[in-house]
Amino acid sequence: MPKNECDPEDPFELVGVELPGATEDELRDMALCFAEEFAREGWNEEQLIGMFKNPFYQGPHLVWKQKGDEFIRQVIQEAMKMWRPQGGRHA
Repeated sequence: MPKNECDPEDPFELVGVELPGATEDELRDMALCFAEEFAREGWNEEQLIGMFKNPFYQGPHLVWKQKGDEFIRQVIQEAMKMWRPQGGRHA
């Protein structure tokens, strides 16, 4: 089978689903997960804010659109404290 064709019998086919509206706690948890992941990669606070505002990153962008700048900043600061407590890289 050619590389770019989909196989309807493929059990590993990627399937996306849309979930109904998330609760405040679920949005916070999702935002924190994204912020933690990229903070661990070395992203700084401004880069993380940019990610949330960039529509390319659909999950983070959805949280930013629904909750706004202050919510995102609080989540990012929490992630930064967990992964870089003194501003340096977490070992």
